[in-house]
Amino acid sequence: MPAADPEPNRNGRYSRSWILVALVLVAAAAAVLVIQRSAAPPVVPVEPAVPGIAGEPDVYMQDALISQFRPDGSLQYRLAAREIQHYQGESRTQLAEPYLTLHDETGAPWQVRARTGAIRAAGESEEVVILRHDVVLEQTRPDGENIRLTTPFLRLFPQRQYAETDRDVMIRGDVGRTTAKGLEGDLQAGSIRLFSAGELPVHTTLLPEQFK
Repeated sequence: MPAADPEPNRNGRYSRSWILVALVLVAAAAAVLVIQRSAAPPVVPVEPAVPGIAGEPDVYMQDALISQFRPDGSLQYRLAAREIQHYQGESRTQLAEPYLTLHDETGAPWQVRARTGAIRAAGESEEVVILRHDVVLEQTRPDGENIRLTTPFLRLFPQRQYAETDRDVMIRGDVGRTTAKGLEGDLQAGSIRLFSAGELPVHTTLLPEQFK
């Protein structure tokens, strides 16, 4: 049976450490002398990027569900997303397939969904949710009446339930449909303002059933 290794000498270990430090310092001094004697201009060293860090989110979640409550404890809105990526340095949050439910204390909730989205600061105490690609804003009231708004782009302020866009908008309801170029809506009050642009006026088509 081989003999066990003797216990390492602590003084020897420290001596070897100091030797390594001295070698590093000598090598650094020699490198400085070579640079000073060279006719070429000094080269500023560039630290290589650390793989997996640059461009990566600070927080990453899958199948996430986030709830926001009012000061009185009632649910204000709920955000679900297939993916959430938050970038702390840019104060930016990216959303994949976001689905928001805006709860109203007195009426039916609004559901909002899109293929992509982002959350950004809109002031010191407010955030805006920017929704893109196949945006659908929908509400079904207790009496069964349904209203559905579609647009390629929407800015949504969940805290005050306010929505706006300057893109094409189509609103479908039980009575017909309306197209416009832009919208501003106070969802909590049920007030929507539509805009026209150039030769694209606000246009409403009523369903034939309304005339029976």
